[in-house]
Amino acid sequence: MGEVQVRPQRQTLADKTYDELNSRIMQSVLPPGAKLSIDGLARQMAISQTPLREALARLEAEGLVERRPLSGYSVTPLLTTEEFNDLFDLRLLMEPLAASRAAERVANPHNMVGDGKALRALARTPEYHSDAKLSQLAFTEADAKFHASVAKCSGSPVLAKAIRRLDAHLHLHRAYMEPESISETEAEHLAVAEAIIAQQPLAAEAAMRRHLKRSRVRHAAAFTAAEADAAPNPKRAKANR
Repeated sequence: MGEVQVRPQRQTLADKTYDELNSRIMQSVLPPGAKLSIDGLARQMAISQTPLREALARLEAEGLVERRPLSGYSVTPLLTTEEFNDLFDLRLLMEPLAASRAAERVANPHNMVGDGKALRALARTPEYHSDAKLSQLAFTEADAKFHASVAKCSGSPVLAKAIRRLDAHLHLHRAYMEPESISETEAEHLAVAEAIIAQQPLAAEAAMRRHLKRSRVRHAAAFTAAEADAAPNPKRAKANR
């Protein structure tokens, strides 16, 4: 763990299709709840349905799209207020545990999770870009990678998978985070990383819990903004047809 996963230089068409669809979802070009026409997307992207279906299956596994019998694919809708609260309650149960276990694994010479440099690098957020949408997208990706990496550090594939699935539902909300929230997030991530590197399970658990409680407040404001922006817009919903 603590290692940044690097894709092969030569991406497959399915990889490129996934990246493109993921970007469209993150930037709300494909808004929450939008129905995805496989025929329409294939024509628009000038590709066959095979790589498109592979990319959609991957996005489904990450919780960014849904597939329903007889209905096809659609972008996962925004969480309801109740779902939002449940999600953070679950994160507060699982992620402090993952951070604690990660610190324990660092202390085990037979189960090292990587050096501190890699984990600190993942904790840092990208520099703010002049293009706000690109900055938000970069922040979303960096934040998700850090939490996924700490979860992977726990040594529990089941825990890591559950955390990754929960985290996917927050992608769209992160796009509405204020710039100052990004620097706050970085400081909190670094506190978690330093506790893990220092092999202090209790400190790592406490730092992750503090981060999630503060994150809940920030996300609540972003959640409200995302809800308002996701109000029905027939023209935008048909953008993928």
